[in-house]
Amino acid sequence: MFADIIRTSAEFIAERFENSRSYPFIDTKFDITTGNDFAADAAPFYQRDYIYSWIQGRGLESLAEHINFFNDCGEKTLASRLIGVLAAVAQSMENMRCANGGRLGFAMSPEGKTLFPGSGEYANFSDLFYSKGLFAAALVLQDETLAQAAEKLFRFVISDIVSDRFRTDQHGFDPKNPVAFVPGKLIQGPRMIALYGLARFAAAQPDEPFYLDTAAEIIRYIYAHHLNRGRYAQLAEFDFVEAVDIDRNPWRDGDAVICDPGHALEFVGLAGKCLLEMRRQDRYADLIAASGEILPELFRHIFDLGFQRAGGIVKSFDLLSRTAVNNDMPWWSLPETLRAGAELQELYPEHADGIPERMKLAERAFMTGFIAAGTHGFACQTRNAAGMPVKVIPAVPDADPGYHTNCSLIDVIKLTSEPENLRCGN
Repeated sequence: MFADIIRTSAEFIAERFENSRSYPFIDTKFDITTGNDFAADAAPFYQRDYIYSWIQGRGLESLAEHINFFNDCGEKTLASRLIGVLAAVAQSMENMRCANGGRLGFAMSPEGKTLFPGSGEYANFSDLFYSKGLFAAALVLQDETLAQAAEKLFRFVISDIVSDRFRTDQHGFDPKNPVAFVPGKLIQGPRMIALYGLARFAAAQPDEPFYLDTAAEIIRYIYAHHLNRGRYAQLAEFDFVEAVDIDRNPWRDGDAVICDPGHALEFVGLAGKCLLEMRRQDRYADLIAASGEILPELFRHIFDLGFQRAGGIVKSFDLLSRTAVNNDMPWWSLPETLRAGAELQELYPEHADGIPERMKLAERAFMTGFIAAGTHGFACQTRNAAGMPVKVIPAVPDADPGYHTNCSLIDVIKLTSEPENLRCGN
């Protein structure tokens, strides 16, 4: 079931690239619910000359994961096709980055011109997604030059994250999902997403302590400032705050304190990836043990807070009024939930009560509500409170290139399948 989604969407990405080699980028510019390309008269930000660095960076990481997965499964032909895509896209993105002074913007022209205002000298999400994606690509391509470029950019991003200089470069397409940078508002997203890259760098460089040490610092920071375990009297135990102010108190959006339940569950999964790496070394034993008392309960609490009968997880929730603020349900939080649940059962089986049942709810909602409403193995991006697909752009108009969906599902398969029966999950 999951393997069919992974294979079908990967073949679609490969086919689109092979049929249009003059466009050396990942092309997921199509309407997921109809399967048709965006119309020629659609708004400019739907068109092929808007290259979204988030999509290309996530896509490099996704392609690398798929290549390794299909090679492990014995599907060498598909893996080889994807290597061709990976190499071309990495080179095209490096050309664009070079033309833009070594940085990327949220959306770029093929010539390397930024199409939306950027974050200036400070690291941004495009830098973060691209640097970890480029490193994943470099490992597969066995390209040391690309690996060094990726590591240099990633360390620049990490430095700005941990010193709170990081600036979001996201351009908002949905008025119900405000994403613009607000001075003094410190969102947890950069630290959380960095954990994904830190886990990958740590796995590739096990003798370099910087990556897991930084991951441990980030996990402890989020526990201390974004997770309520008695610190914030106005909040419930295990509430998860999306943003804090410079004094590290919950950020107020008017009269609301916002939780993004999907981001909280994604944090559980990405912290889990790092903790799985940390298990290989004795010096993280205290953090691993402490996390066993935190992450499973956080998973249960946040899932119950955000999951809706209509079949999905709300985008935002006010922790003071205990009501949804944005009750649209994006697709990505469900596969991220599945990954988090699988990791928790692997890491903390003694604390996993109720996790399999919640994973079944997430899986059913994902398959029946999002995959069934999509095409080519892609999930529709957003459903409303009634469970109907709606034309809302969660982050970018392009479809997810297997980053949230397939990378999460690959991790689930790896964690829940016996090695001798892997065969892409079959």
